[in-house]
Amino acid sequence: MLTKKQQYELIASIKGRGEIPLKFAYLDEGAKNWDAIVKQRSDKINGINSVEAELLRKKINNFISSFPNCKKLNIIDVGCGNGEPVVPILDILTEQNIQLRYVPIDISSNMLSMAEKFVKNKYKNIQIKPIELDFEMGNFSDIMFELKEDGYSNLLLFLGSTLGNHSDRQRVLTNFRDSMSSEDFFILGVELTNFSKINKILPHYKGKLPENFLYFIPDNVGIKRNDTEYDVSWNDKLNQVEVKVILKKNSNVKIGSENFTLEKDEQILLSRSVKFTEWTITKLLSDVGFRTELLTTTEDRGYLLSMVQPTRYGV
Repeated sequence: MLTKKQQYELIASIKGRGEIPLKFAYLDEGAKNWDAIVKQRSDKINGINSVEAELLRKKINNFISSFPNCKKLNIIDVGCGNGEPVVPILDILTEQNIQLRYVPIDISSNMLSMAEKFVKNKYKNIQIKPIELDFEMGNFSDIMFELKEDGYSNLLLFLGSTLGNHSDRQRVLTNFRDSMSSEDFFILGVELTNFSKINKILPHYKGKLPENFLYFIPDNVGIKRNDTEYDVSWNDKLNQVEVKVILKKNSNVKIGSENFTLEKDEQILLSRSVKFTEWTITKLLSDVGFRTELLTTTEDRGYLLSMVQPTRYGV
């Protein structure tokens, strides 16, 4: 399931930071676990996906107006999941005189297959080019420039407040910036801090489906559910939801050829979800080297979409 490089990264993360990177939870059968969560939330909860979708439907024409006389457009869906978050954009663009190519990018081949199947079934005339890639590991400028052949323009998407899941958000955004030219655009969706809603947010991380998803890697390396306590909390200092397992007894961990022991009472971080303010996300984008073209939020200031471009410095 894990490549050698991924095994080494996982070992270093557990031993060095006490963390299992969330991206590994989407691999193999983990993709189905995530899909089950998305479907449950779509049916029962007015969560991030539905709020983001509504805002996209209202504002997508404003975003697309940044591509004057655009005839061919790559919709580059980074961290695509099952493909559903991009529906509001594709719904509107398929009604316009634009030749579309959907480019899902994900670390998980299973997630890519889900996204490809979903989009292919819903939109018969869209080209699809899935790309398996760990975008945390560096820039992907070669992919971006190859996609622009034959007169295509590039629109990157990073939706679902996925940025908040990463430990080094600046590095992730830098990888995006270093992959883009000054003609490319990037739409980012993030959840904003709303302290009055914290108690409503935390239950989204509890229950059978989230636990199945987040325990996928621990179960596979020897950290068993019955030997742990599942803990969901709000970190006020870091403005993030944290999901941890607390060991109730020693656990023997095996990753590839490496064996080591985690001791009772150790805590392993399985997931973080950083919530931003308008100021912190705008500053982060600016510090990395992005210029904000358009910015919009929901009426309750609970969710933000920002369309940005790399800042081109004069010489």
